Amino acid sequence: MTELPKQAMIPVITKMKELEQFLLTDLKIAILQDIHISLLKDMMGMLHEYNKIGLVHIEMIKGVSNDEFGTQYLCQHMRVDGIISSKSKIIEMAKKNHVRAIQRVFLIDSKSLERGLEMIEQSHPDIVEIMPAIAYSIFSYIKKTIQIPIWAGGLVKTIAQADQILASGASAITISNLALCVEYNKNSRA
Repeated sequence: MTELPKQAMIPVITKMKELEQFLLTDLKIAILQDIHISLLKDMMGMLHEYNKIGLVHIEMIKGVSNDEFGTQYLCQHMRVDGIISSKSKIIEMAKKNHVRAIQRVFLIDSKSLERGLEMIEQSHPDIVEIMPAIAYSIFSYIKKTIQIPIWAGGLVKTIAQADQILASGASAITISNLALCVEYNKNSRA
């Protein structure tokens, strides 16, 4: 598996029109979610045609079970480039199918942090997505503890917030605002 291209902000795509807009940008990685399974193969085909990478949040794909069998189906038949899930079994199955495995961890208190770190230790994901991103003050501790790249997602609204989150140790931010991703990408290259 090749290394992902460097991209500070990764858009979450939920509609075909958004995907068409994404394909016209310089961005290389997108997350697909809230999409019906019947559209997924076409969307992945479009991404690959434009040499872009499509990661899929399995728990938010309509019409596919978010279990090991659904994971196999997405990897083998839909040719996804990566699977995002909060479930360790799905992460393990994604790795067996040689696609990127991104484990999503929700931080609400110290106990959820402890459970999240235990899950990560068990499943050995390629990347960990921490939610919400505004919990960035704990990222340096998490990064030292797990030594796996961290993405941050949720509740990011401004470039200033994004700068703080990336400075805290996150290597990327997942965000549902494509325009902000494009703007950030342009400004970070200037």
